Amino acid sequence: MSEKMRDVVTGTLLLVLASVWMLIVWRTIPPGTGGGDVGPRAFPLLLGAFLALFSLWLTVAALRKRGDSAGALEADVSADDARAEKQGGGGDLAAPILTVAHLLAYGFLMQRIGFVLATFVVVASIMLFCTSDRSPLRIGAMSLGVTFACWLIFGKILGVYLATGSWINLG
Repeated sequence: MSEKMRDVVTGTLLLVLASVWMLIVWRTIPPGTGGGDVGPRAFPLLLGAFLALFSLWLTVAALRKRGDSAGALEADVSADDARAEKQGGGGDLAAPILTVAHLLAYGFLMQRIGFVLATFVVVASIMLFCTSDRSPLRIGAMSLGVTFACWLIFGKILGVYLATGSWINLG
């Protein structure tokens, strides 16, 4: 599968995910009360809109790229594409599938084990499965650092309510 097709598939999957996210937010989170209040719905809805916008941008940009026959004369095959061809091309959809799987797992874990643990687990998983760096020290440090920074900024400085889990509640 070409880079163009990978970008189209990834962009389309993320656009569908963003649309479903915004629909769920619209139906489940109540709007603000009174005049001028932003309300609890605004931030999740805005994040979904940004994801939809950027995924649409990725899809359109990929579709506007030249076809593979014209681009093959100008560009060399990248190391990743060469490796995928040697392996039979089975890893072409790995990136979009891993992206969607991590987003779905994060949503599921957020309800079950809360924001803090879910963020730690998902960041560790992304570091383990989506990067070439397998250093336990780096994976642990990145997971702890991102989790602590998000908890500090959102939970303490901005005062945002962070999800508590139904299985485990650290809050």
